[in-house]
Amino acid sequence: MIRPAISIFLAISPLFVGPEIPWNKSKSGSGVVVFTRSVPGSVIKEIKADLDLSCSLNTAVACLSDISLYPQWIYQMTEARIISKISPTDFTVYQKISTPWPLDDRDVCGHYTIKQNPVSKDVTMETYAVPTVLPEVNGIVRVKKNHTKWVLKPVAKNKLKGEYFISLDPGGEVPAWVINLFISEGPYSSLTKLKQRVLLPKYANAHVDWVIERYP
Repeated sequence: MIRPAISIFLAISPLFVGPEIPWNKSKSGSGVVVFTRSVPGSVIKEIKADLDLSCSLNTAVACLSDISLYPQWIYQMTEARIISKISPTDFTVYQKISTPWPLDDRDVCGHYTIKQNPVSKDVTMETYAVPTVLPEVNGIVRVKKNHTKWVLKPVAKNKLKGEYFISLDPGGEVPAWVINLFISEGPYSSLTKLKQRVLLPKYANAHVDWVIERYP
């Protein structure tokens, strides 16, 4: 997700490296803190972000599950749609990201799974790239390695702590300076918009059948 592109990167996936590599704060403000760390053998850094959300679990899950509207808040995402749906917590998605000229746009097919811990009530939403579920499109580079993870932790009534992780290989030829320039801006922009988006009236009274509030 990047001013152009690397949007998906910012809002799409991780292949986490070992805990011995420290996180470095990259950007913060408005209740969002973005960290990065190096991945051995790759010029692409792994991303982690922490944020506070002023909403219920039902609202947050409803918002994050509203795939077709991702382009309204995910940095440089221009298209998002569900390819197939096994259940409300298991589905496959297509997403397209705009990239800076002269680079080709990127797209990604991702398998989403959502689970709630029966004890803590934390909700985890995880995505892995499944690049072969749709034919590749001429002029668009298919992202073949992409992993994202959301963890939503209830801390009080209508108060959540969010953790977001992403790691990927954007594929093709992407200059390191482009990636490094936007590696934090993309997630930061997306997550600050998400903090406002969960306050929209359409999500205020959302009810997700399988979500149980810890603080009803």
